[in-house]
Amino acid sequence: MLKTVPIINNKGGVGKTTTTVNLAAGLGREGRRVLVVDLDSQGSASLTLGIDRDDLEPSTASVLFGEHAASDVIQPTATRNVDVLTGSLRLADADTKLSSVNGREKRLTKALSGIMDDYDSILIDCAPSTSLLTVNALVAADAFIIPVAPSYLSLEGVVSLGEVVKNVRMSLGEAAPVLGVLLTMVQRDDEQTRSIIEEVRNHYGGKVFDVEIQHDPAIEEAPTQGQSIFDYAPRSQGAKQYQAFVEEVVDRLDRYGSIYDTVQEKQAQRT
Repeated sequence: MLKTVPIINNKGGVGKTTTTVNLAAGLGREGRRVLVVDLDSQGSASLTLGIDRDDLEPSTASVLFGEHAASDVIQPTATRNVDVLTGSLRLADADTKLSSVNGREKRLTKALSGIMDDYDSILIDCAPSTSLLTVNALVAADAFIIPVAPSYLSLEGVVSLGEVVKNVRMSLGEAAPVLGVLLTMVQRDDEQTRSIIEEVRNHYGGKVFDVEIQHDPAIEEAPTQGQSIFDYAPRSQGAKQYQAFVEEVVDRLDRYGSIYDTVQEKQAQRT
């Protein structure tokens, strides 16, 4: 089944962390055990999930650098069924510290291997950069989600991400497919926004989720309280739209996962 899903875009300010946390919370509400892996040195996903800044260490960096096992570092959160592997400032040195390590592109895959059976879904919040951490996320992934704000700079982030995925496939022969593209921070009353949305839907077709996450102040306020949108403003427009997004993600994970399992079975039969 498809389990490990990074939320990724090389452009910042498109709602990656917000989407990661609210997707995790929504999946938790569905009864799924979820782990959020925070690969951002700012630790925004961890803070949004209610982890105090003083408690960010030991973090994902400690695991990637071989100092701790993931199982010893994972922390519970107040969000139902959601745990977190925290981000911290030490991740800013990851490229330098891992540059000479053999198998550096698979450090995250190796780190997560011991806890895979403990979770139904593992969501990875990625920093907006083309880095070794991004490559690790793509190699560890079963599929990935791209949040896109309807702006041309955000689209450039998708283009540059596509180049990273292409290079990973050429170099390692590994890189996950796109589970879907999510339109975020949408304001439909703007003509330019509508034009960009149409461009995204025409270009990516069925990969674009049906739901659009429209601009809602509650979505921006929820992280300041260390809460998901479902806990902070359960009746808000943002909560309803993120719930619809969760339902689409669950459908795709189950549907694509079934196809993946069938392919794996056929390959096993041939061997």
